[in-house]
Amino acid sequence: MKAFAKSILFTGALVMGASGLMAVQADKTNMSLKQLVKQTKALEATAEAPTQHKAPAAEYRQLAQRQLTESNKHAEEAAWYARFPIYSSAKFRAITTDHCHRSADRYGDDAQRSEQMAAHHEALAS
Repeated sequence: MKAFAKSILFTGALVMGASGLMAVQADKTNMSLKQLVKQTKALEATAEAPTQHKAPAAEYRQLAQRQLTESNKHAEEAAWYARFPIYSSAKFRAITTDHCHRSADRYGDDAQRSEQMAAHHEALAS
């Protein structure tokens, strides 16, 4: 009975450890956009030597990709709302289609700025 209990405890500890390792690996992909912006700016603030600018450049590229994805998502939502006449009425347009267009534009502009910052840090790195 003791051996059975020990094997159950060992298996539980093994499963918990493995899931913890997977959580650490998936941490960057599950990070919110706001957290990624904060991390990227913190990394940028500490970059002084040319070799240290490679990391912020890569972070800004990743940030730009995420922002572009968000922009595309909002553009698709706006197109979905545009298919239905009720969402084009003055009553609903501001909270549906117009909101999605503004969000898509904002994320698109942010992605452009992030790409520019990535290019800037790549230039500083070389």
